[in-house]
Amino acid sequence: MELFKYPGVGRSGHFCKGHYLFCNFGYQYLACKPIDKPDDPLLGLPVMSCYACEHFARRFLTTLHQWKNPLDIICRLMRYMLCDEYSLSRFNEAQAIDYLVERLLNRDLLIFEMDEPKITYSGYGEYEPGSSKNNRLILEEVSLREEVSSGESSRKVAATPANNDSASSSVRPGNYRVSTEFVNKEPTSLEEVRQRLEQARERLITTGEYKPKYSQEELEALVVQGILSARFLVTLQEKEAGDNPVGFKRGSGRTTTWTTTFDQMENGDTDPRLLNDLNGMSWDEEAEWEIIILDREKYFEQGSGLTFIPTYENTAALGGNEFSDEFSKEVLQMVMSPEYSRKYADAISDYKAKGGQLYNPQQIKKYAATRFIQVDERNAFKARHTYTVELGTNEHFSGDGLTKTTGESGYLAKGQHGALEIIIFEKSPKTMDELEADGAILRIPAKPIT
Repeated sequence: MELFKYPGVGRSGHFCKGHYLFCNFGYQYLACKPIDKPDDPLLGLPVMSCYACEHFARRFLTTLHQWKNPLDIICRLMRYMLCDEYSLSRFNEAQAIDYLVERLLNRDLLIFEMDEPKITYSGYGEYEPGSSKNNRLILEEVSLREEVSSGESSRKVAATPANNDSASSSVRPGNYRVSTEFVNKEPTSLEEVRQRLEQARERLITTGEYKPKYSQEELEALVVQGILSARFLVTLQEKEAGDNPVGFKRGSGRTTTWTTTFDQMENGDTDPRLLNDLNGMSWDEEAEWEIIILDREKYFEQGSGLTFIPTYENTAALGGNEFSDEFSKEVLQMVMSPEYSRKYADAISDYKAKGGQLYNPQQIKKYAATRFIQVDERNAFKARHTYTVELGTNEHFSGDGLTKTTGESGYLAKGQHGALEIIIFEKSPKTMDELEADGAILRIPAKPIT
């Protein structure tokens, strides 16, 4: 997007239409009142975290770039919001920040991303900066403390396809705007998370009804906006010993944890039937379930990893970095698409019907050799299966960043959007015992409501 293009933005006085801001990473934003929003379809949606969460609204304003912004940028924003210069004498700097945070939370001031999305790398040695014109998507970096201390944790993670219909997600919410009328403020601690889940259980028992915070259209819009600013993530799992990592660790060392935000899961209480339904998972009455809450500020404090919304585009970007030694990036991109997903699902269904094991590489290789005559078809199948084995994106993977409900809980209809999906991808994960000692996770038994 061309910089400094909007009339009136950056001016002073009555004709001011907003101001440009640069965050700590140097990305450019537009701050303006709703009435002054430019009529530009490329501008997209506001950064949700800045008007849905006080924590990140304040962090964004207090960690602006030190030399790319004017030294008096906070004063300029205040003059713009107050429509005069004389009222500034009533505020010191801390009070000015408080005032602007309140305006953000009330949506009297909106923040828009101006820069084109960029892929950010997590510091793994084998990652090399690069881009593909057919692969314009974003993976959020969470390395050491940068992700939570830089004010840039709201970087968009949803993909923008670049004239590539074959790999485009089915999510197309247009200009739909997410309402935050019923969104609670984010918890400030793991203990508050526990308390709010207990309150959610009381509501569920009293009403007998699950009330999602977001409509189906709003969930689709969240994928496009990106919502990786949330401090607390949640995953539902069968209980494991504490010497295991939170996610599933493969022989390759690659570890994935499928999560969603606490905001998405809060109204689901700790009832494993309902949470399995929301996450598109099969309910096993005999299993012992637990909810694991991750505090991202502490979880990534000593390690590194990637968090991303698993759209086709974002998953293909990670595959291009991880699996390019085995397959070409063109093939890795091609198989992460709705069209190839249908072919893969048919093949895997046939493979399972013949007694094949998903994680037996020799059986997969033999099956591919007999089913596919053409070498390129055989190679494509093996590439797509690598995603399944290494990332967990199996034949049911929808590629739109949203779970699909099973309808098994009795609270929800089958096949609707359940929750936003977020994958944590790591290579050197800590154990749950270590993370608990660090205060980075909270493990809560998931008990069904009887």
